[in-house]
Amino acid sequence: MNKPKLSPEAKAWILYDGGNSAFATTVIAAFFPIFFNDFWATGLEAEVKTAYLGWGLTISNLVLLFTSPFIGAITDVSRTTKILFSGFACIAIISVAALYFIPAGSWLYALIFFGIANYCFAAGNTLYDKMLIQVSDESNIAKISSYGFAFGYLGGGSLFLLNAAMTIKPEFFGLNSVAEAVQWSFLSVSVWWTLFLIPIMLRIKDQGETLPGNKLTLAFQKVLHTLKTVSSKKNVFIFLLAFFLYIDGVHTIMAMAADFALNLGLPSSDIIVALILVQFVAFPTTLLWSKVASRIGDKNTLLITIFLYLIVVGYSAFLSSAMEFYILAAMVGAIQGGIQSISRSYYATLIPQQEAGEYFGFYNMFGRAGAFMGPAMVAIFVTMTNDTKSGLIPIAALFIMGGIILLKVKSPHESL
Repeated sequence: MNKPKLSPEAKAWILYDGGNSAFATTVIAAFFPIFFNDFWATGLEAEVKTAYLGWGLTISNLVLLFTSPFIGAITDVSRTTKILFSGFACIAIISVAALYFIPAGSWLYALIFFGIANYCFAAGNTLYDKMLIQVSDESNIAKISSYGFAFGYLGGGSLFLLNAAMTIKPEFFGLNSVAEAVQWSFLSVSVWWTLFLIPIMLRIKDQGETLPGNKLTLAFQKVLHTLKTVSSKKNVFIFLLAFFLYIDGVHTIMAMAADFALNLGLPSSDIIVALILVQFVAFPTTLLWSKVASRIGDKNTLLITIFLYLIVVGYSAFLSSAMEFYILAAMVGAIQGGIQSISRSYYATLIPQQEAGEYFGFYNMFGRAGAFMGPAMVAIFVTMTNDTKSGLIPIAALFIMGGIILLKVKSPHESL
């Protein structure tokens, strides 16, 4: 029996993740923090550099935290999903390209354009997640969601591999310095992202209806109504609470991994190798997790990935060499795509389909809110104990609490 083929819309949706993930990998995870420190903020005290970068990220993420539900709600009351999505993507692409032109010492301009790009990248992803419902049905939603994350790792990892090579051997690429290689890397992200944006713009069509009245007012009323009644949608609320906790554990590991590596004495080149390893391990394993979910269900798959993350946390406590850190990176890569993609597809089966934009706004809001708590808890534990490894305790607690609450979520086929 032949397997059903993916629609052109689904293929275009999947491909886009391979484009915008280049921003998450090359810019956010790797080059912007390093380049900000060594190029744009040169001359500032070390603690001032860290504070400025931290505030830039905090402001960007806080604005998204409070606006993502409204962005989704606006598209639920008007046929504007595609135009808003493309608008956010284009602004982010232009902002990343602008980093190429910012001269040394101009830390404020670098932070402004990075903050705009970071915000628009995440805001666009709220609408990208909403489109998942449009390009899939209950039979293939986990598969398509996993394909998106998998090709995101492949696409983002491929460009990052090229960008890393440019910084290691700039003369091979006709470049004069590492700094010039990093600048060209920012520009390459914009070009790459644009190429992968084209198919989704050509294939995806806006759906739904436009309600009469002021759209901003209607969106605001919708969000307020949902906030007042979300507790009555018990299943969705319980899942979001579980997701808030365990995805915070995921984000914290992603954010703290480089710091752990530096504490081991690893140079930045080894950390870049580990980041590349995560991308290429995550590509096949994310696809594998979609097959697991199709056999045992989304919820059971998420519980397994949470348990495996606890093993990762335990293993982290015994790291003592570069090779062990590479093993850790491979372990994270093998689980990360699965927990991200299956969370998204499972949530999509729990929410009202006609209000997908608003509900995915809340989904991204809870995900962003979680990004603050974990690192703060790690900092508190490390400060209190003066021991870096004690920071693993709150990370483990986040996964345990998230897993326990997830057990209470009822899948669509279960009786509530």
